[in-house]
Amino acid sequence: MNWKFLFAAAALIAISGCTAMDKMAGLGVVSQHTSTFDNATVIEVSPNSLYDPGSAWGTPLQLGARWSSAAPDSVALVLAYNSSVSSGAPAYLGLSDLGINIDGTISSYSAGQPTDLSSSGYNTVSHTIYTSSKNAVVIPYSVLQRMVAAKDCRLRIHTSKGYQDINFSAEHIPGGKATAIVTIKEFMAKVDAVRGNG
Repeated sequence: MNWKFLFAAAALIAISGCTAMDKMAGLGVVSQHTSTFDNATVIEVSPNSLYDPGSAWGTPLQLGARWSSAAPDSVALVLAYNSSVSSGAPAYLGLSDLGINIDGTISSYSAGQPTDLSSSGYNTVSHTIYTSSKNAVVIPYSVLQRMVAAKDCRLRIHTSKGYQDINFSAEHIPGGKATAIVTIKEFMAKVDAVRGNG
C-alpha cells in the first residue's frame, strides 16, 4: 500500500471537509437574486476568513463582496468582524477604510457609512451574546480583478482599534482552511458570466 497516496488522499478529504463546513456555517456562500426594486441581478458572497501573516490561525476579520448589474463596473467589498461579549476580544469594531497593495501599487478606499453593529439575543447554550460588525467599501470591479490575479496582494483593514494587515493572496491559512480569495473567485465567475451576457 502506498502511504504517500493515503496521506495525500486524507489531506484532500480534510481540506474538502473544511470547505463544506464553512459553507454550512454560512462562510463564503455565493448567492444570486433579482432586486425587487429595479430588477437588477445581485450577486453576493458572504464574508469568509482572511489570513494575517502575524497570526498562526488567521484573524476574526472577514471579507465578502456584493455586485449589482445596476452598477456593473463597481463592487462592494464587505468587511466583517464577529465576536461575542464573553470572548475577551472587543465585542464590536468600527470598520472604516481599506488599503489595497497589488504587487506594490497601493490604493485606499473609505466606507461611505458608519459600521453596522448588531447582536443576537442571549444564547442559553453558550451563555453569551454574539456580536457582528459590518461595513462596505466600494471599489472598481477592475481593481478586484487585479487583486485576484496579483502575485502578491495585501490588504490593510482600518478599524476603531488601529489596523490589521492581511495577505489576501494566501488561499489557505495554516491547517488548510480556505480564505476569502477562494470564494471571491467563485463569486467573480458568476459576476463575469452575467457581465458577459449584458
